[in-house]
Amino acid sequence: MKTILPLILGVALLTGCAETVYRTDLEIYCPPVKQYSEDFTEILAVELDVLDEAYEAIPEVVTDYILLRDRIRQCNAEKEKI
Repeated sequence: MKTILPLILGVALLTGCAETVYRTDLEIYCPPVKQYSEDFTEILAVELDVLDEAYEAIPEVVTDYILLRDRIRQCNAEKEKI
C-alpha cells in the first residue's frame, strides 16, 4: 500500500500538467500525378497492345496504377474543396 500511494499521487500530479491541443487547420498532402505527353501515351498503348494475352501480372499492375492515379486525383479534388 505504501508503494502504491506515491505512484497514484505521481500519476495524479502528472495528469494535471497535461493540456489538450486542438488543431483547427486541416492539411492534406496528395502526391503529384505525373503527366505524360500524348506521344508517350500513344507509344505506351501500342506497346501494351503488342503484349501476349498470356501475361497476367502486367494488366494487374497497370490496373492498380490506374486506380492509384484516380485516388490521387480524388485527393486533390477533395483538397481543393477545403
